[in-house]
Amino acid sequence: MKFTQLLYKQHIGKAKRYVWQHQRERKIVVSKAEQILKSMNFLLQDATEFILRNPKTEFIIENSIALKESTLDVNSKNYLVFEDYNVLQEGVPQALLLTKTVKLNDELPEKIQKLITDIPKNINNLSKRSVYTSMIYDAQQVKLPKLKDPERPAWVFPRVYGITSTRKINKFLQLCESLCGLNDAQYKSVIHDGLLSTCIGKEDNVLKFSLKMDIMMMSSKPLAPIADINIDNNFDIPDLYPLHYTIGLSKLDIDSSKLLYPITMDSPLMNVHTIFINHNPEEVKNLTELPVTEDQIHARSMIKSFSAAAICAQQKFGLSVKELPEPIVAVRWTKFSFLCVST
Repeated sequence: MKFTQLLYKQHIGKAKRYVWQHQRERKIVVSKAEQILKSMNFLLQDATEFILRNPKTEFIIENSIALKESTLDVNSKNYLVFEDYNVLQEGVPQALLLTKTVKLNDELPEKIQKLITDIPKNINNLSKRSVYTSMIYDAQQVKLPKLKDPERPAWVFPRVYGITSTRKINKFLQLCESLCGLNDAQYKSVIHDGLLSTCIGKEDNVLKFSLKMDIMMMSSKPLAPIADINIDNNFDIPDLYPLHYTIGLSKLDIDSSKLLYPITMDSPLMNVHTIFINHNPEEVKNLTELPVTEDQIHARSMIKSFSAAAICAQQKFGLSVKELPEPIVAVRWTKFSFLCVST
């Protein structure tokens, strides 16, 4: 088609330029709404006062119940806090020394191995189907944490969509409960995003653990110990010299602290059974801005397990308990390992 003057007048590109040239010069028409509202005795305020104001976010504690305040003398001590987004700089050795914990062999205890001798033939197939259903066959598509390459920190990867870790765990837990049956599931309850907070005195320091449990399973019956506490086993304690076991913890100046636990003392389901921990690389970061290592993720899950067991013991036996009448056993689901917390 020949490009004539008549065709040029109907050209869409010229029409768009004409619209932009004229629409940008439009004048704002002042309405009479303000005069009408003033005549009706309405109170008028400038909208810029609300737009420019910085809103203060108030965090509401949900799924947690505050116990009475601890009576620790923090005036003459260092008050250190470990929060949900922190990691330990030295990883597992620092976590073992900080919580006075020993690491057992990474294998199932003998009493558990005896229970899994007679397994029905369909259990393997049902377990495989449960994993596929919870991890793959799900229609949820949300933004997952951003991918980072330590060798190329400035490289921007395409945004990944998929199933969140918390949803996978929750769905897999429901399928496992259906396999166990009603006789076992009726004595357990699941808490989502429960907040835990406890204070423990160690040498000249007061350690506060303020953490969030993504999924926390409670039970009416406490778990049995995985090892005999009367056996005198010799375990090596890690040595961090010249570093101190509190390296990387934040220091705060406060006078008292409240202890938080998601279950009341009179509840029949007050025993910690299993905690499910999710690692979000966008929230959990190093103070040195280096990538978080697998050893630090393992240490963070150990701290959460210790905090859950400690606040459960304070809830059951009192805040001033020193030696526990019975051990507190808790299971965590992130890495396969067995730990023993010394009382």
